[in-house]
Amino acid sequence: MKIILDNRELTMNDIDDKSFSWVLEEVTDLLERDGRMLFDVYIDGKGMDYYDHFNKEQIGVVEFISKSPKIIILESLGGMSDFISKYFDALMAISASFNSNRITDAVEILLEVENGLEWVYNVLASMKENTAIDFRYPEFDMMFLEYRTTLKKVQECIENGDYIGGLTILEVEMSGELIFVQENLDTYMKDIVDEEIEEYKYN
Repeated sequence: MKIILDNRELTMNDIDDKSFSWVLEEVTDLLERDGRMLFDVYIDGKGMDYYDHFNKEQIGVVEFISKSPKIIILESLGGMSDFISKYFDALMAISASFNSNRITDAVEILLEVENGLEWVYNVLASMKENTAIDFRYPEFDMMFLEYRTTLKKVQECIENGDYIGGLTILEVEMSGELIFVQENLDTYMKDIVDEEIEEYKYN
């Protein structure tokens, strides 16, 4: 089995005696030491989701693709902007479904929104961990804490079957947090690009 990381072949001792999960862990650790993150994995030219299962003995080439955390964050922020733009339409759709007694439809959209909000939280957490945004903008830290608290309240409502309560929190509290994020996205993205350029200069 040949291991390729970012177009370079890696040499690993006794790799034939190791499991695929061991290889994955070793590559991930190597990237972390280098300040990078695993972004994608290809097995014999196909993405991992192509395989229901695979036999390590039949693998020819495993290619690992990495990116810097800031690049991954920047790509995610573009998706975040799209999510926020659709968020308010989703709230209207949930409300309309409840008003029409289409409870199943309302709950389905509500769960999709919850998943999206959890993804947003993970991106914001990655920004806090991997950039200087929270040091540069103290209000980001305040927003992050309020967002986390609000998301938890929404999740508790959904877990308890209080869907109307969850929708109310989304409309009254979470909407304000997302508007704040949307208004500051361009500034955050510019600053993260500047940070990435500065790091690139010295690496």
